[in-house]
Amino acid sequence: MNDKRKTYKRKWQQAARALQKQKYYGSIPDQDDSPESSLHNYAEQSYITNYESCNENAAVEQINNLELSLNLESESEWDLIDQHIIIESDFEDEIENIDCEASICEDLVKWINENNISHNATDQLLKILKSHGMTKIPATARSLLKTKRNIELVTKAGMEYFYFGLEKGFLNTLNKYPDKTLETMGEIVVSFNIDGLPLFKSTKTSLWPILCGIHAESFPVEVFPVSICLGGSKPDNLNFMDEFIEELVRLVQHGFLFQGRNMGVQICSFICDAPAKAMIKGIKLYSGYFGCDKCAQTGVWVGRMTYQEIDNVVLRTDESFRNQCQLGHHHRITPLMNLPIDMIKSFPVDYMHQVCLGVMKRLLLLWLKGKRDFKISAQHKDEISRNLMQLRRSIPALFARKPRSLNDVDRWKATEYRQFLLYTGKIVLKNVLRPDFYSHFMVFSVAISILISPQLSKTHLAYAKDLLKYFISQGHRLYGAEFLVYNVHSLMHIADDVSELGHLDKFSAFPYENFMQKLKKMVHSGKSPLTQIVKRVYEMENTTKTCQLTNFARKVTHRKPNNAFILNDNSCCEIVEKTNEQDSDSNDIFLCRIFRRPSSLFQDPCDSRLIGAMKCNLQDAVMKKISVQNIEKQAIMIRNEHDHQHGVVFLAVLHDF
Repeated sequence: MNDKRKTYKRKWQQAARALQKQKYYGSIPDQDDSPESSLHNYAEQSYITNYESCNENAAVEQINNLELSLNLESESEWDLIDQHIIIESDFEDEIENIDCEASICEDLVKWINENNISHNATDQLLKILKSHGMTKIPATARSLLKTKRNIELVTKAGMEYFYFGLEKGFLNTLNKYPDKTLETMGEIVVSFNIDGLPLFKSTKTSLWPILCGIHAESFPVEVFPVSICLGGSKPDNLNFMDEFIEELVRLVQHGFLFQGRNMGVQICSFICDAPAKAMIKGIKLYSGYFGCDKCAQTGVWVGRMTYQEIDNVVLRTDESFRNQCQLGHHHRITPLMNLPIDMIKSFPVDYMHQVCLGVMKRLLLLWLKGKRDFKISAQHKDEISRNLMQLRRSIPALFARKPRSLNDVDRWKATEYRQFLLYTGKIVLKNVLRPDFYSHFMVFSVAISILISPQLSKTHLAYAKDLLKYFISQGHRLYGAEFLVYNVHSLMHIADDVSELGHLDKFSAFPYENFMQKLKKMVHSGKSPLTQIVKRVYEMENTTKTCQLTNFARKVTHRKPNNAFILNDNSCCEIVEKTNEQDSDSNDIFLCRIFRRPSSLFQDPCDSRLIGAMKCNLQDAVMKKISVQNIEKQAIMIRNEHDHQHGVVFLAVLHDF
């Protein structure tokens, strides 16, 4: 306050001196709205009044008296100024406090939704905050989160049902994208997922949501619910899709308005596991004689349904499906035929369920619990488990899970089977698994590595398809006819799906499964679970959230084990530290250990450098500064425990996260 007094006093004195210099005959400066101008006006009026009644000396004396008065020795005048300053300051502080509390409310809403905080816990937190002076924040979680009060559920297909709406979901999701992305987006490409999710361990209550995913270049898939069913097991019929299909047909034909322009809708695929796919398409299950949804071959019962044919199979087409050319394949007419889609190509093989949780898990269980001919010993099992545990410190943080022992294989998640198939399996099985089994596994691993890579899936698609056919035929020879179950047979068709839709992560169920787990966590009690989920979904829509661009540069770090990368010239590098330098394009420069001459990790079934699996020699390493622009992809760096000088393995990370 003292500083403000001094500032006001100094300005008034400067204005008075300027007025005195002009004398009584001088010109008065132009007026404006500044504090100094107001003072000039006051001094001018005082001068003119005195000039009319007094002589020149009297006028000068009056101005001198004015200067003395402007010294503001009287505290009463400063009290008026102080009062003005205090009122203004209090008003500014009040506005600042309101803005601060509004910002806190936004952060609280985001924190509550991201961490699935219950309303009871939120109410207690708000009570504490209000007791500490934050009086403007809402008193309850319902007010803070803008929770809908009344949720009207209907019954469809023998289940509780709620419809959120497709166009509404499009609008809410598109608002999360940056303006630059939206400017170039003339239509949206969407995929759908329909699957069941058990809510409780003690009952058969299941959730059946229809989820929509929006695909945008350089962004992860954005998932939102279109409708949700809740019931005892699964829907009695397909009526729960009627409202969804009706709206989708309208949007595909006419588009929808977004920010004053018409946005088109293109359907990419329906991503479902085998049972859900059979249900919504109205076809036989995979366990039936005509259960394959891609080809028309007849299954063979060998203790279980198998598909023995590999060559010269008759592929199904959209026309043959709609005409029901093979009656044994169909149960009913599906309402999905009202959509302008290919009823075969729009339903790809789900590599999460059929490759990771299907074929890869089957191979591991054959080695661990299968027949004597291909079961590994307990010592080999322990050795593989030890090798997996040693790799934990080499796995970068972008992997959701670290490797676990084979003792927990029954509890492995799909991401763990994927990690074993693409990366760790080729390391831990070498020299432990029987050579012919290992070679057979490597064929499978290389083929899926090609199909999951955005680049390799374009250039080596035919090779990957041939590898998978070889894997199936060799599997019959190694493990018997019962090995050729539906999941193994599906490998014949997965390369065709990649050719039609893009690399495997373009039609992966992983983002939808992750969202379904979020839905499950929204249920905090057994009372009205669907109502709870619907309210939580609406609360999430009130959260200010933007889609995060996939920015590789942000992942570049010198911290182990996240500091291994493959460069543009296919050499390997380990980042040692970040420098304070930047290149001409303002990209960060890092000091790196470059391995100049990487060699192949294996040669069977191909040169391993094709999929980014390389072996390096520490003696060939050189220190060099490189720009982040020279880094192509992240890698897993594994040091050989028995050869510290020579053995360093790099495995390029191929799949999306």
